[in-house]
Amino acid sequence: MRTRRYPSDLTDKQWALVKPLIPAPPGGGRPVKTDMRDVVDAVLYLLRTGCQWRYLPNDLPPKSTVWRYFGAWRQDGTLARIHDALRKKVRKSAGRMTTPSAASIDSQSVKATEGGQQRGVDTHKKVNGRKRHIVVDTLGLLLAVSVTAASLDDGRAASDALGQLPQEWFPRLRLVWADQKYHNHGLYAWMQEHAHYDLEIVRRPEGAKGFVLLPKRWMVERTFAWLGRCRRLSVDRERTTLSCEAMIHLAMIHLMLNRLCPTGQDQAFRYRASA
Repeated sequence: MRTRRYPSDLTDKQWALVKPLIPAPPGGGRPVKTDMRDVVDAVLYLLRTGCQWRYLPNDLPPKSTVWRYFGAWRQDGTLARIHDALRKKVRKSAGRMTTPSAASIDSQSVKATEGGQQRGVDTHKKVNGRKRHIVVDTLGLLLAVSVTAASLDDGRAASDALGQLPQEWFPRLRLVWADQKYHNHGLYAWMQEHAHYDLEIVRRPEGAKGFVLLPKRWMVERTFAWLGRCRRLSVDRERTTLSCEAMIHLAMIHLMLNRLCPTGQDQAFRYRASA
């Protein structure tokens, strides 16, 4: 029995959007007594606070139960399906078509704890850990995510993320913006064979020094800033890259639920005019 509510908990309206997308328990065996809403709240608590699994509060379901459902949902694609369904609703509420015509790709190197899959050193950023490659639409909503070792070159890793944008899912997509890291002949060859959209490299102005706000490129940087609100994502603490990607999907799910059904705890979000 829940004894208190936490700021990360879903409201009734938010849960009403998620509940139909949660798989029904398999038939047979003992009746399921766990409340799925409590499981979702527990995972969101861990995501926002950054605590370890065994430090979940006692009034939430046991660690083993929460982990079992989280592992199943990341493996069978439940989290990705919930995310994609909510993204369409957010785009529609913003007066956009459900699929985008343009997108932006970038990467972020983050430190990782010891052990686990795919770890390396990004010598340019001087970061020992993993690299998150994300593709976002012009609203900053996530379209694709791929997590690799930080040592992997962006141009070589981009095909893993861009490969998640097939024409049947994104028929309107025509253009993807990227920075100079993606000027890669191997990537161009991959796109000629697999992509139904163009890649446009947004370059810094000649002679520019220091920070320069590049047109269209700030949208993906804003998404990384949104992800940074979740303490679990401040350092990559997952053993597998699949868990890393699932946590990023969860962060965007929570963000979109707060857009669709504001809790009143934060100032109402408004998109500014894009550059």
